[in-house]
Amino acid sequence: MKNDPTTARARRQQAVDQGTAPDAVDTLSGGTDPRSQGRQTPTRRAQTRAKREVADEIDIDSEGVGSVDRIEEGLDVFLRTSGVDAFGDNVAQDFAAEADFVTANDIDPNVDGEAISAAPVVAAARRDDVADRARQQTAADAQFIQAADLSADVGDRGVTGIEVAADRRDDVAARTRSQLAADDPFANASDFGVTVGATGVTDAGLTDDGKRRRAGRQFTAETPLDSVDPFADITETDSGFGLGDAAQKRSAARGFEDDLSFFEQGSLTGDDIRDISGGFGLAREPARELAAEQIDQQVDEFNVGVDDITLTETDSGRFEGSFEREVSR
Repeated sequence: MKNDPTTARARRQQAVDQGTAPDAVDTLSGGTDPRSQGRQTPTRRAQTRAKREVADEIDIDSEGVGSVDRIEEGLDVFLRTSGVDAFGDNVAQDFAAEADFVTANDIDPNVDGEAISAAPVVAAARRDDVADRARQQTAADAQFIQAADLSADVGDRGVTGIEVAADRRDDVAARTRSQLAADDPFANASDFGVTVGATGVTDAGLTDDGKRRRAGRQFTAETPLDSVDPFADITETDSGFGLGDAAQKRSAARGFEDDLSFFEQGSLTGDDIRDISGGFGLAREPARELAAEQIDQQVDEFNVGVDDITLTETDSGRFEGSFEREVSR
């Protein structure tokens, strides 16, 4: 926006008001007025030039500028009605070009046709429209924010302040948590902590407990476990979270049940699992039961029972079962 939407004529008038100049009227030498002895009057050419200079200065058609030869004062230049309108349009356009959220239609240019000056302001009747536009446009560019969450103040020069209203910050926080959770298949809204201030969301992310709960859901989805306690079954690692030893053994137990039809679902516990090189294996007793079942299916002459099985531990730590029985002849 131009800092001084006034003409040289208006500035001369300001000088008069301040007592630094005798008058603000243009005085042009153009000949002798027969109505006033010795008085110099402007020629038509001089008047045309003066009007054109004013029109060029404020970027309007010279038809919008008028002039009058005042006795004892000289040439006075002013704006006609069309000039007032055209100058006002220019002032409004300049104002709107440099004021956020403001359009030319929002501006009252306050043109003084006599002084050829303007004092533009946002019209009082348009300030609610400007405030609404500010809320809409700000919300469109902000994540998690809606127009109704914002409060905008508008004065003479446009929007003087816009912020998240204090009574809407809890709503913004809740919306943020919900939207963050919607983007994560393992998170719930309650897992997130959100801080909202006047400028919007200043901090948002999983809380410490929320990280554990999220990890618990992910392990439940991606392992054979039916449920994972986020505090009892999960341990922190350098890269995030992992299952604790007891939970890993339960997971291995569910895996053996899934892979081996001999074991019913839920029949194995963590005590039935042992650590071996590179993972987990069956403990001695369930390994013996499994071996007996498998060998019995292969031998038709005998009913092979658990007591008939000899277990041998391999280099990997797993048990292999064998069966030996003397045959009477």
